[in-house]
Amino acid sequence: MRADFISGIVSAIRFTGLILLALGLAACKTEKAADQPTILGIPPSTAYLGVEYYYNFGAYGGETILDYSLTNAPSWLALEDTSNKARQGVIMRGVPGLTGGNRGELDLGKEQDINLVTTDGQMSGVQPFDIEVKYNPLSLEVETFTEGESPEIAETARESCDQPDLEPAGEHRFTINQYDEDGNVTGTTEVTRPTRPVVAKIILKRPSVTRVGVAFELSSEYDPSRCDSGFDDPHQRCDYSEANVGDANVGQDIVALGSNSAAKLEGLEYLTYREDGLGGLVTLEPGVTECYIRLEVIDDTFPEPSEVARLTLTEVRNGLAGLGENNEGTEINLIIDDDEPVLTLKTIAGGTRDALNINGVREYVGTLSGDRDGTFRARLKHSEDATARLGSEFVIEQEQSENVWVENDELVFPEAVDERRFRIRVLTDTYSNPGLNDRFILLGLDEAYQAGRENYARAADGSVLRVSLNELTSALVLNGSDGFVATDFDIAHSGRIFIAGYDSADNDRVRVRIFDQKGNLLQDIAVSDVGEVNNSPQPVIGTVVRKVSEGAAKVDRFEFAVAYSTDATGTDANGGLDVMVSRYWFDSATAGGSYVNNWTIRTGTSGDDVVRSIGINAESGYVSVAGETDGTWPDQNRAGAVDSFLQRIDTELDGDTEVGALAWTRQIGSSADDSVAGGSSVSIAPLLFGSAAGSVNGESVIGGVDAFFYSASGSASTIAVKQVGTEADEPVSGGLYDNNLLWLVGTGTGDYSVEENEEGVNTLARSALNSGSGFVFAYSSGGVLNRAFSVNDDDDVSQERFGAISLFDGDVVVGGATNGAFEAGVTPVTGDQAILARVSLTEASDGAEDTPFRNEWHYQLLEADSEILALGNYRDDEIAALARRGGDQLLLVFSPEGRLLSELN
Repeated sequence: MRADFISGIVSAIRFTGLILLALGLAACKTEKAADQPTILGIPPSTAYLGVEYYYNFGAYGGETILDYSLTNAPSWLALEDTSNKARQGVIMRGVPGLTGGNRGELDLGKEQDINLVTTDGQMSGVQPFDIEVKYNPLSLEVETFTEGESPEIAETARESCDQPDLEPAGEHRFTINQYDEDGNVTGTTEVTRPTRPVVAKIILKRPSVTRVGVAFELSSEYDPSRCDSGFDDPHQRCDYSEANVGDANVGQDIVALGSNSAAKLEGLEYLTYREDGLGGLVTLEPGVTECYIRLEVIDDTFPEPSEVARLTLTEVRNGLAGLGENNEGTEINLIIDDDEPVLTLKTIAGGTRDALNINGVREYVGTLSGDRDGTFRARLKHSEDATARLGSEFVIEQEQSENVWVENDELVFPEAVDERRFRIRVLTDTYSNPGLNDRFILLGLDEAYQAGRENYARAADGSVLRVSLNELTSALVLNGSDGFVATDFDIAHSGRIFIAGYDSADNDRVRVRIFDQKGNLLQDIAVSDVGEVNNSPQPVIGTVVRKVSEGAAKVDRFEFAVAYSTDATGTDANGGLDVMVSRYWFDSATAGGSYVNNWTIRTGTSGDDVVRSIGINAESGYVSVAGETDGTWPDQNRAGAVDSFLQRIDTELDGDTEVGALAWTRQIGSSADDSVAGGSSVSIAPLLFGSAAGSVNGESVIGGVDAFFYSASGSASTIAVKQVGTEADEPVSGGLYDNNLLWLVGTGTGDYSVEENEEGVNTLARSALNSGSGFVFAYSSGGVLNRAFSVNDDDDVSQERFGAISLFDGDVVVGGATNGAFEAGVTPVTGDQAILARVSLTEASDGAEDTPFRNEWHYQLLEADSEILALGNYRDDEIAALARRGGDQLLLVFSPEGRLLSELN
């Protein structure tokens, strides 16, 4: 009983504790007001006609279950009709143009300040928003079509129609005109040709809730009534006039459905065609956003350029959709490439350029490539840009029988024959050219004749055989009647040949002789004064054409500058050899057009200043001179016995007279004797290059004799010399700067190449040769190696030396002399002989079939005691060379493939 009593007391205490705990917890609780009802999210601001607009709102807050409503909403938009008022959210949906009264396009436009309101009966929340209703736009996508080919249809992530089968060929029958030799229409004929199905994709931006049907049609700008001047319809020059070039003839080049294709191609439920086969209707089922318009490209046999037709969506027949974003129209160009066999015209060696003497004849080859059935033809003719015309300056001949050639400008290729040879013969008796420049042939297809004629070849893109007609058929002897010694030359201004030199029979008087391409002397300019005594002055020359202001217009101004070293006495002599510079310009009003002196200036040090090159900048007209000095120029420091110098001469006005003014001279050298090979005035800052056996301006010595180059912009500007080479000797003897690359040529004993080191930097690599050979390096102005190669005889036994370089048609040409067999298969004469080589800069391909044409050759003039002194490029048509043969100086002309065109006497 005592135990029960005690147990009851404990229970009472526990009960009392629980009551007190509950009361304490109740006393700690704080009441909080319900949150304001708030709608979550912002609906899309764009809706599309015929496309379901849907948005699921969320909300929170309120004391009780929320209710929702729309105010100021368009008629097509409503909240989901649901009796489930327990959900904390609401779905808003509608289809513009359909729901709310089937208003169609009346629902287009922007509705502003639409409000979604939610309330718990006491409190409310509002979400305002705008909706703009737009057209559901239709667009088109196509690839380029090619006759005879059916493309693959790319996979799509869109909901699409069934892809059509493009493998079966269709067929189309149509009528074409027939023409005589002059293009007159002689009748018509009906032809039936296979077709290849192709597709254009039609794309609906958003899936429509209803079926969408849209009409389409084919058209083009082609109009047979647009005739070339002087011709009347009907005529070939109307059907295929210049105005119609590039426009497809709908019904002959492309159709929607071929006349005989219905039974050959599968039927497509979503596609129907018009009776004329030039249009139809495509239907997109609800939910489909991509479908196909199957068209047919006619595989004709006419040679044609790429042609353009137009596919237009003309009308939405069913459903709600827009023809483009603003329903202003949907169309796309259809490009059709031809598949007729292609003709290429080349030299026998595979080149596309050649030069032919005006009394010459030479064979060429036409090659046909591509699939074909039966015999195909190719009618040849000069292009409009050619200056030599078929029939007046040259003819095309084909071999009728062995060694019997007849005039025939149409090549015939039977089915198994893909190559035909023909030759070009210049009409010596009727050839005439009163102009300064040589005429040139641009030979291609007679497209005006071939147009609309079946089974003729088409031209490869850009495939034209260019043949320059050389009029300097005999070597131009430059010192044939006096003591003139040519030292430098350039080609410019309508093919004029500028020869700088001196007259050894007249106190070494400096002269510039200007010849035309025929070798006629146009002007003989005495540069140095009469009575001025020089000592082998070695003049150099540079030419330029500049744009200058003449009133309010920009005109071409032709100039040349000549420089030489002289020790002639005079009030302005500085001691030793001074630099003499004269600039000339072409005055069309003087003596029917001739070069006249602009100014002359003499500069120098107390020592000998030897000029090596001169140039004129095409932009500002400054003249730059590069050379060597054993003196010290003002404000400069002498580094060695012989330093390089680079100077700039500007043109200033003294009253109304232009005068030459020395802007600055920069002297840079090493402790050894430096050799300057040349300079350039192409860039804003002139450039100089050469070689040295020591450290030039503090640069590291690499080998015995290194190449170096630098540019300067003033007498005190920072000079960054680039000293380059290998551990061997690389003496530089010539060079040029073009297209941001400095090309250096010289003579060494190594085989050079470009290697990439671990850091990805190009480095100059060398392996030893057994004999002397030429080298060519190409550097950027910043000193980055771009190219390096050697020019050597195949057997590596003879000694070659090179000092002349020119760029020609994207390649490098170098000239010099050899004491052995430089050209393969020749028997050399005794002593040094002039040599010429073209090195291709085209990268070779690994695959034999894809290897590009590489026009490389060696030429050797089998004349004792001869050499090439300088090179020039005439229009990328001919290589001109200043050569020495014994005591004579000659101007020689070579073809792009290394044939000597100017006969030696």
